[in-house]
Amino acid sequence: MNVALVTVAYNSAPAIRRLVETAIQSDHDVRVHLFLHSQHPATMAECLRLAELSGVTYYAYGCNRGLSKSWNEGILNAYDAGAEAVLVVNDEIYFPPGDVDKIARKAVENRDRYIISCAGFHRRFNRRLPSHGYSCFAINPVALERIGCFDENFFPCYCEDQDYAYRAKLAGLQEENCEDTTICHGGSDTLYNTPELVVQNRLTQTRNVLHYMRKWGGPGERERFREPFGNPELSYRIEAERRHSPYGPLYDRADQNVVRL
Repeated sequence: MNVALVTVAYNSAPAIRRLVETAIQSDHDVRVHLFLHSQHPATMAECLRLAELSGVTYYAYGCNRGLSKSWNEGILNAYDAGAEAVLVVNDEIYFPPGDVDKIARKAVENRDRYIISCAGFHRRFNRRLPSHGYSCFAINPVALERIGCFDENFFPCYCEDQDYAYRAKLAGLQEENCEDTTICHGGSDTLYNTPELVVQNRLTQTRNVLHYMRKWGGPGERERFREPFGNPELSYRIEAERRHSPYGPLYDRADQNVVRL
């Protein structure tokens, strides 16, 4: 099976090395789409080393361009290249033997489910979770067909997953869970590895939450709108061609300059 893995590296060379090395140990042919989102010297050097591996496509952006933007680019490129299963994975994840294969098989066997979540150990919580949520998931073609891309207005990260899940709910889609995996997840390591990011995140996450409430008429689990911004002329589906500006100047955000790191 041709399996693709999309991930973003920021500030942990050991984490991105462990993720890629454990992923490519799969029985399947794993192609890695590796995005660099910083100028962190050790991570840059590690990404250059990994880029020399067979099957790694390296996107050396070197700036915090937004998680959704790189997720969208990686997912679309992976399917265009013929991937049968596409996994989207945080860099603080690593795979015990066989777990990549389990998720990929589950995705192919459940094409009607828009994502496949997976179970495993969360290091920061110090316990096993039934689902790592959007920290590690497979995304099926039906998701792109019915709800399209992630909303790049959630920048640089947080709330993009909540938005995608709500749009899936509006489309009548459901997820599947791969309950027999033991995938390990650090838990916000990227954020806490850099104190300046914690400060920046207080601002950017607050703005994302406010944007979510504006877009859907309320916070998570209390949304009032079935169309973005309550406008019946807008769709919950974000087409690939319009993903950088899905709703137009009245609704798309223009405050991404607040991100410095």
